[in-house]
Amino acid sequence: MGKVLICSLLLVMVLTLAAMADEPQTPSSQVYYGDVTETAILWFAGTSVTTEIHGDFALSGSLTIEDEAIPFATCGEINGFGEGDTATFTGVMWAIFTAAGTLGNGEEVEIRGGLIVDGGDFLLATEAAGEGTGTFYMMILLTDARIEVAGTVYGSASGSFVPPDDPYTMQLDVSGTMRFEATSTMHSLSNIPIDLGTLQERLPWDLDMWPEDLFSRLLLLLGESPTP
Repeated sequence: MGKVLICSLLLVMVLTLAAMADEPQTPSSQVYYGDVTETAILWFAGTSVTTEIHGDFALSGSLTIEDEAIPFATCGEINGFGEGDTATFTGVMWAIFTAAGTLGNGEEVEIRGGLIVDGGDFLLATEAAGEGTGTFYMMILLTDARIEVAGTVYGSASGSFVPPDDPYTMQLDVSGTMRFEATSTMHSLSNIPIDLGTLQERLPWDLDMWPEDLFSRLLLLLGESPTP
């Protein structure tokens, strides 16, 4: 029963690491929505469990540019890791994501970011569904502008166990919906990459809150030039 419970916890975590559809209202009240489908692979060692997640997501919505709401559509992927404990029923998960597409006027748009979901914030509805909260940071890159957004993410999810590809693991196929609420935004009339020191100061997390390798990948992703 303990494994089922912690898998349910990680299921919610996996789904809270979901996709976004961007529908900002104003710089001070942006809200983002989306759907996601993902796969989670889980390994057990005593009461400890680790998970690796990967999935596809579609993002759509609108950006307000010069007082005009311009729709956009993107698609991308999300990848991450999680850790949990079946004895204490706690866990944490980290993920990075990317998406690319076009605005309604044909302009290209990219989205890059990361998020953390903490097991202390989870509410399980059933053994295969639940809700959770976390924090996120993302960049929205346009041809000649960059929008940085940070805030709180709320997710709900459902899913089921499926036969694993590796017989020594457990596997979940999941789907969920998300609501990203911005608590801070920063606009720049340039999409030139931010230097590493400045970038770390703008993130809502300390380095020690992330696995070192994944945090390095996040910084590399955020510091890259926009895709031509």
